[in-house]
Amino acid sequence: MSRKVVILTSAITTYGLYKYVNSNKNKRCIYSIRSISDHPTSLIIGTGIIGLTSAYYLAKNGHKVICIEKREDVALETSYKNGALICPSLLTPWANSDVPKKYFKSIFSSSSKLTSTKIWPSTFFSLKFYRWMYEYLKNCTTKAQINNTKHLLTLSMYSRQCLNDILHENSISFSRHSNGSLQIAIDPIILKQIIEESKYVNNIQILSTSDEVIKHEPILTTVKDRFYGGVFSSLDTNGNIYEFCCELKKILIEKYNVQFLFNKEIKDFLVTTTNKSHNNYQQHHITGVLTNDNKIINNIDNIILTNGNYVMPLMEKLNIYIPVYPVKGYVVEITTPANISFPSMNLVDDGNKLYISALKPTAEQGIVRVSGLAEFAGWKDIGILSEPDRAQYLYEQTIKWLPHLEPYEKTFHSCSRPVSADDIPLIGLCDDFDNLFVNCGHGSKGWTLAFGSAALLANIINQKSNKEGSEDIDPEPYSPNRF
Repeated sequence: MSRKVVILTSAITTYGLYKYVNSNKNKRCIYSIRSISDHPTSLIIGTGIIGLTSAYYLAKNGHKVICIEKREDVALETSYKNGALICPSLLTPWANSDVPKKYFKSIFSSSSKLTSTKIWPSTFFSLKFYRWMYEYLKNCTTKAQINNTKHLLTLSMYSRQCLNDILHENSISFSRHSNGSLQIAIDPIILKQIIEESKYVNNIQILSTSDEVIKHEPILTTVKDRFYGGVFSSLDTNGNIYEFCCELKKILIEKYNVQFLFNKEIKDFLVTTTNKSHNNYQQHHITGVLTNDNKIINNIDNIILTNGNYVMPLMEKLNIYIPVYPVKGYVVEITTPANISFPSMNLVDDGNKLYISALKPTAEQGIVRVSGLAEFAGWKDIGILSEPDRAQYLYEQTIKWLPHLEPYEKTFHSCSRPVSADDIPLIGLCDDFDNLFVNCGHGSKGWTLAFGSAALLANIINQKSNKEGSEDIDPEPYSPNRF
């Protein structure tokens, strides 16, 4: 066992160190120095929640926006069926000091017990995985975890305000139902851990007994003996991300004349000769793209990659490394009659990393959506339900908390989340280019962070510097050039 750990650790460290030492990248630019036209043309690749919100803020700021999508419509990949939670309070980075030992345990465990994390054997033959894992392990320290948690909290609170602004300006229905989130602790150790992780979050209530938990969520009365206490946050909500995306698409077309090109993939980039940047480094400029049907889209002022799991392989065409790796999760949907009891808030089983959220019921039915687990399978079988047993495990854990849901129909899904190496989104201008931007790497937090990320990106593209006392946030911690 120890020999396997040594071999794997050595491989990750050696490869990552080689790439780190031989990398010529310097963290140089936040804003481009080129002039901005009154109505620039911005090309967005990918139309999930990140791409659509990016289109919204750019179009609102006067950009002519063109969206390219490889699928037949918007939000058919990560944003189709995933967790329903919008949770500023649940922001512990995936890259944290407790994770490495859990991963190694799951890799080499001889037990057949399902764990929250799994690494497929084929992944060990991927150099992309080793390079990503090296950057990831560098962020699995207490110091990095504290800093990254603060950056996530800042962006999440900004994003929550941006969502409120969008809903104030537009009529969007997306089955929002939950009033806050309740993290359930099955023992004192887990409760202490939850409280520690929540110390930077405002508006939380520590529930020290099971009776206090039940006062917040009476639906848990029948399973009172299963838990010890919990933490409640009123900041959180939920909703159907796919519904939101479809509604936002209509607004983009009807109100802002955004153009959508479906069933298109980027075959290549058209890059002009280099110019000198303000730091005397050479920068390239992308004038257009070549699509899979050999059509050229040119005269582009800005190009923005928001295509989640596919950013890393697409950026390789430009010799740019973006440490965003697909991590598969599973989703269970339980469809019920409309007249049964539903949780009034998001429920989080912190011990099993189980996320339960009831969408707003219609006159005909209710839907409880459950998400969890993580598989490192690379780009293999993205969106395919490769291991139904793991989804069944999620369902069984859910029924332990909500046994009255057992008689009703269930369906299983899988969805890969694009996770950055420090679990902080990459938002901004890419070094060596004056008009290439990314907004990616949101992992499991895309629904929570999408709105603030898109607003921040628009500020960067429009060269709107952060001003003291403004609502906008500092873009530097989210720069794609930090790796």
